Amino acid sequence: MSIAIRPEIGASARIVQYNRLRYANILINRPVLILVERGTKVLRTGEEEWVVPAGGCIALAQGETFDVVNAAEGERAYEARWIAFEPDTVAAFAARPGNGQPFGRAFTIREPHRGFHDSFADCTEAITDPGGIPTEIARHRLGELLLWLDLAGGRFALPRPAGFSDRVRHLVSGKPDASWTSADLCHALGVSEATLRRRLAAEKWSFQSLLIDVRMSIAMQLLQSTDMSVLGIAGAVGYESQSRFAARFRTRFGFAPSAIRGHIRPDPVVSASSSPGPRTDCPPP
Repeated sequence: MSIAIRPEIGASARIVQYNRLRYANILINRPVLILVERGTKVLRTGEEEWVVPAGGCIALAQGETFDVVNAAEGERAYEARWIAFEPDTVAAFAARPGNGQPFGRAFTIREPHRGFHDSFADCTEAITDPGGIPTEIARHRLGELLLWLDLAGGRFALPRPAGFSDRVRHLVSGKPDASWTSADLCHALGVSEATLRRRLAAEKWSFQSLLIDVRMSIAMQLLQSTDMSVLGIAGAVGYESQSRFAARFRTRFGFAPSAIRGHIRPDPVVSASSSPGPRTDCPPP
């Protein structure tokens, strides 16, 4: 298993999770479509709730935050696939007339048309096989998937402008294993340390909390969508100590990294504290 990223096109991955887990305060940093193949996905924000059964699909808007529950099916794993779109792709499609209505947070398709499934598979291939699928065809395929969403009645609204913390996330995400310091970020962004602190604080972040959050979000994706060892994942996000990494992960999500892969099978839903916590910028688990 792996996470495929094709620059200027999109990203794709398959999620496999063996326990019923709840992830709190998940920030969606790219417009994303999630196709549930086995089990059930539940998303909540405020008083709203979306339930996506196996075979269903949900579109999530950029910049929204959700609590997410992935429920496995008995002894069988929860499985899903996702495709994340580049904001420019969504913006170009949103400017065109169509049948669908722009949605605020999420839009569900309980029984997608067979053509939707075929288009989803074609988009996955376009992202995972950059050597075989020309860029122009890849963009066409993602546009076709957006058109299927539009024909189902929904479309992504224009993505919001990137905030200052989004720029920081982008930089850190490119090298999550680097020994980042606030001075490094200031140099890359062309700002003073006072400006960095002030602008992050305005978006309810500190440098350290944002750094940890980005690293843990990437670790979560790697645990769900790759066969890397926990030790290897710890190193990939900047931790030489597996125990220190596991402690950070548990603090953020409320369960050990091994729980995602079924090494621990609790009876109740395993979850982080219900109190508001830091958000993670990744396609939802």
